Amino acid sequence: MIEIKIPKEITDYKEKFLFGLTVRQFVSAVAALAVCVPLFIFGKDFIGEDVVGWLIMLIAAPIFAFGFFKYDGMHFEKFLVLLYRQKWQEPQKRTYEELPVFWDCREEIIKDKIAHQLAEIKYSKKLAKRKDGVKH
Repeated sequence: MIEIKIPKEITDYKEKFLFGLTVRQFVSAVAALAVCVPLFIFGKDFIGEDVVGWLIMLIAAPIFAFGFFKYDGMHFEKFLVLLYRQKWQEPQKRTYEELPVFWDCREEIIKDKIAHQLAEIKYSKKLAKRKDGVKH
């Protein structure tokens, strides 16, 4: 029976360009080959095949990553920007600070409470004077 793969999400569909690769992947692979093949051919005589092999892997990995790497829907360049922002631009330690709802008007509330307390004290003194005056 013939089966056709249908992606669950339409945005996950990528059109294949050549050899089962998307255009982005194909360009990435061609760029890696264009850099690494001449490096191997001309570099093995000067620094040895082992060192050139490691150098090619170090150079080819980021080039391939631009075409093949995808993390949470982000391509490699967007992932690098996000990584840079998280490590060097934004603070590492985040502290949670909860302010009460009435924080902005706390001084007014304190002044009102003090004023009410002073008024109660004055009123109680007046009552005490009246009671003292009535007794004598």
